Amino acid sequence: MKPFCILAGALAWLCLAAPVHAQQADSVRIGGRLADVELHDVSGNYSTLSSFVGDGKYLLVCFWTANCPRCHASFVELKKYHAAYADRLRIIGVMLSDNHDGWMEMYQYKQPFPWPNLSDGQLLMEGAAVPYNIRLFPTFVLVDPEGTILRKWSGFTAEPFRKELEPFFPPVAP
Repeated sequence: MKPFCILAGALAWLCLAAPVHAQQADSVRIGGRLADVELHDVSGNYSTLSSFVGDGKYLLVCFWTANCPRCHASFVELKKYHAAYADRLRIIGVMLSDNHDGWMEMYQYKQPFPWPNLSDGQLLMEGAAVPYNIRLFPTFVLVDPEGTILRKWSGFTAEPFRKELEPFFPPVAP
């Protein structure tokens, strides 16, 4: 009976671990192409990430969630870059949460963003988070005008954020 229990336990572990490895294998990488996912805005209009690429502009995607203080702190810095580089940089927010009503209420009443804010109504192990291997909030992905991923980083404090963007966009005044 003991060998059977060990075998059953090992098989269960392999079954649970397999999706994680598959997700990591399919994750986007620096130098790779933007993974296209379908998202919707607060009005219910659907679009894909690829629809924001092009026109000679870089794309900065901010994956965030409502109960994340660092995400909210990053919005101040994002607004500065949005204003300073509107001619060269497109920013979009991607809310990762299944609290769709809370997201819509916050967005419609507080209107915290001057850029498009989208969601797929999914959590970390589903939807848009999977190809980007999102594990921390916020996570930023910088994409060139042709759709190639240049940078990906997680967490937020102002100085490291500016350093990630500095090769492409000189820091804006604090």
